[in-house]
Amino acid sequence: MNLANFLTLFRMFLIIPMFPIIALGHWKPALFLFIVGALTDYFDGLAARKLNQVTNFGKVFDQIADKVFVNGVMIALIPKVPAWLVALFVSRDTVISAVRILAANNGVVIQANIYGKAKTFVQMILLIFVLFSNAFGLKLEWFTALLIYLSAFLTILSLVIYVYQNKTALGGSR
Repeated sequence: MNLANFLTLFRMFLIIPMFPIIALGHWKPALFLFIVGALTDYFDGLAARKLNQVTNFGKVFDQIADKVFVNGVMIALIPKVPAWLVALFVSRDTVISAVRILAANNGVVIQANIYGKAKTFVQMILLIFVLFSNAFGLKLEWFTALLIYLSAFLTILSLVIYVYQNKTALGGSR
């Protein structure tokens, strides 16, 4: 296993300790672990490119690790994060996963696009902010609301663009 793929799997399995840590209200350790997980999202891609370790496994599992990690933390943070937002994120990721499965059945591996990466980045900033706010007792509802609506917008935008760009995997024509 190469470094990039190790970092991807490490991020995915970080969700296991995150649930009890958040449930017990240990906000500072949760914040630390989440930042570690977010950094692995950056460094796995960097390692893959710089060390020439790009693999189909990495292309697929990097996106799965993002979904498991981010959505898992979102679920653990309900009601700190609105349930409707979590439902939107999970629904979007379910549709994207279905498109990827259809494409894979046709021998096509679909990589993440810039809109999906922007969505994931804003989601991670939102989660870092929510964890940070709880860890240090900050009450900045307006900024949290801004991040919530920005991440919701990017979630919908990335879904529409993703489905449109990959409509051939759904049986449509380009």
